Amino acid sequence: MKTFFKKHFRWIAIASVGVIVLAGGAFYWMLSGTSAAPLALQASAALPQSASGTDVSGHWTVVPGLAGEATTAGYRVKEKVAGGIATDTATGRTGAVTGSVTVVGKQVTAATFTVNMTTLKSDKSLRDSVLKTVGIQTTRYPTAGFTLTSPITLPTIAPGKIYQLDAHGTLRLHGVSKAVSLSLQYKQTETGFVVLADLPIIMADYAIKAPSIGGVVSVDHHGSFELLVNLAK
Repeated sequence: MKTFFKKHFRWIAIASVGVIVLAGGAFYWMLSGTSAAPLALQASAALPQSASGTDVSGHWTVVPGLAGEATTAGYRVKEKVAGGIATDTATGRTGAVTGSVTVVGKQVTAATFTVNMTTLKSDKSLRDSVLKTVGIQTTRYPTAGFTLTSPITLPTIAPGKIYQLDAHGTLRLHGVSKAVSLSLQYKQTETGFVVLADLPIIMADYAIKAPSIGGVVSVDHHGSFELLVNLAK
């Protein structure tokens, strides 16, 4: 009988230690970094008259932009630690975005953007390393992109004011291209325009297998792809 209790006590002790380790690992993971805030545009004060007279027609190219609204792309997804003991929002960001927009009159006739996915960085280097070969597999699929497929008619623009419109195009992610519809925000600045898109992503639509780190950290099967670009002639 004593042997029986000793064996069971040992297994209970081992299980308890395992729970403590998982819980400790979960909270260490949660507290060891900070998620990036959602990308957002900020309404600007009235701009100089020279800015308000900017001709929107022409070829616009992606530029780095200014701090606070710098050109940025990335992902946002919910993480679960130790089966749900704790949750977090994982975010990865990069400024490595190229592309251009063509405007004829008040109509956007073409737009294309490409993101260098290999340069994505989050608050945890382990996550970044895992995503090279798991999940979005940035080593195998180093770029993602969006191409406009239907023209967009622009309203009369007041500099500094944020506008919203719908766009239709093709999103290429993880080697898969799909037709998407998304809501865009944009505003005129002193040097050009800033455009923001936040597109919900279902991983299965792009053949992405939701990653798991050591069986301790897992992610939801859906998230979002964020893109903020500055455009100048």
